[in-house]
Amino acid sequence: MIQAPGGFPGDGCHAVGAAERVDVMTAQQAKSTSLAAPVTRDEVEAELISSLYKRTRPLLIANIGAMLLLTIALWNSAQPIYLLGWAFSLFCWTMLRFALARLYLRRPRSVGEAKNWVYAFSVGSGVAGTLWGISILLITSLSPEHAKLVAAFMMAALSASAIAGNTNSLIAFAAFTVPALLPFGLHMIWFDGEPSWIIAAFVIFWGLLLWSMARHLNDGFKDNVALALGNEHLIEHLSIAKERAERANLAKTRFLGNMSHELRTPLNAVLGYSEMMKLEILGPVGNPQYAEYISHIHDRGKHLLNFVAQVFDLSQLESGYVELKEERVDLAELFADILQDVAPAAAHDRIRLHAAAITDVPALVADRDKLRQALHNLLDNAVKFTPPDGRVTLTSERAADGGLCLSVSDTGIGIAAEDFDRVTAPFNLLENQDHLKRLKAAKNDIGQTNTGLGLPVSRLLTELHGGRLTIRSTVGVGTTISLWLPAERMVSVRVADLAPSLSPQSSAPADLPHATRAAE
Repeated sequence: MIQAPGGFPGDGCHAVGAAERVDVMTAQQAKSTSLAAPVTRDEVEAELISSLYKRTRPLLIANIGAMLLLTIALWNSAQPIYLLGWAFSLFCWTMLRFALARLYLRRPRSVGEAKNWVYAFSVGSGVAGTLWGISILLITSLSPEHAKLVAAFMMAALSASAIAGNTNSLIAFAAFTVPALLPFGLHMIWFDGEPSWIIAAFVIFWGLLLWSMARHLNDGFKDNVALALGNEHLIEHLSIAKERAERANLAKTRFLGNMSHELRTPLNAVLGYSEMMKLEILGPVGNPQYAEYISHIHDRGKHLLNFVAQVFDLSQLESGYVELKEERVDLAELFADILQDVAPAAAHDRIRLHAAAITDVPALVADRDKLRQALHNLLDNAVKFTPPDGRVTLTSERAADGGLCLSVSDTGIGIAAEDFDRVTAPFNLLENQDHLKRLKAAKNDIGQTNTGLGLPVSRLLTELHGGRLTIRSTVGVGTTISLWLPAERMVSVRVADLAPSLSPQSSAPADLPHATRAAE
């Protein structure tokens, strides 16, 4: 068993009334959204005001709860008519603001309407703050000790409410805090009938602290909203770009498929007539030089037809129009068939071909022709880029997950790790494979040029079977490319004995020295 590798609204609302331009994105945000449309100030304002109105429900509960508590606390001291009038006014205004928030959130909104809704929210906050500020007139009906305690509590509660519900807009924040907290602050300063400068200093410090916190939170809200909107724009931009790229790739695939189809017809004629002349079916050619030329024409035509066929296969695979014709595959027969094809090229360079399979490998269910094509491409590449007297091995082994691993190993030039992704993408040639970049011809340059399609086609064919292709390679040492097929493709049927291998001196099968019978 071998182990399979790892698988596969401070807000822009405040800026509405500001003359200066508000920079709604930091440098990092601008960089992240440079590929997409920039985030505008109006968009940030619209998002922030929307967040303000979404907070109305919890603030409604807090306002009504605080109003009830204060009403109960003042019931025995304040005049009921004034107390109930204040409570009723505050309740009605709070419900009106809640209704306004529901109207805002339910109706369609445009970015340009943000200013009007900011002003509406600020007016609502200002009236609510005024009503809370008036409550100080009711609190004075308590005893001095209780009045001071309740006033301090109300200042803290109103400050927390302002921070929690209005910091998305500094306009709304100021509209609420000034009328709500100023009466309480003045009451605390003149509590004993004379001004207390110590209390005044604390009240001023409290106001400055609140404003500083509000600005800090406001800036943070703006940055977060700008970043979120920028990311949305970027995602939209990338989605459009992805869709365009997919359409362009589909157009390319269809073009390649159509061109491949159109090229096949004249190529078949060239091959047919050249083969007739090569075999001198209608009589001798005459000049031996012409016979050699005809042989070259026929060989180059076959190579070009093979390239056209690969392009057509690639276009079909990328477009998703290929269907599998599944059957039980005899690995021994498949190995012998593939080795027979590459044997002449291997014999030319004295490359030793070897095939091996372990025992206890159930039968494989796959599309035999497509699996054969995938392995043939790998073997063809291995022979092509292995120096003379090298070795190429085709093996089948059981993976740890119960699947099957078909590997082609060679002692060739190798592939650098940073080039693995390139070689499995169509039409990508490495420096030592690209005839436009080589300083001298490579082995078998004549008639065995590299098209950059073998590995990509093998990868797509493997993925079509639910598997994956992996590469292990060391430059100057060799490469092992494996096709990992899932366990679902294995069935418990006895596989026939592997056929003989091919020696480099012969184009006919010889014994596979390490081939063994696979049992159930």
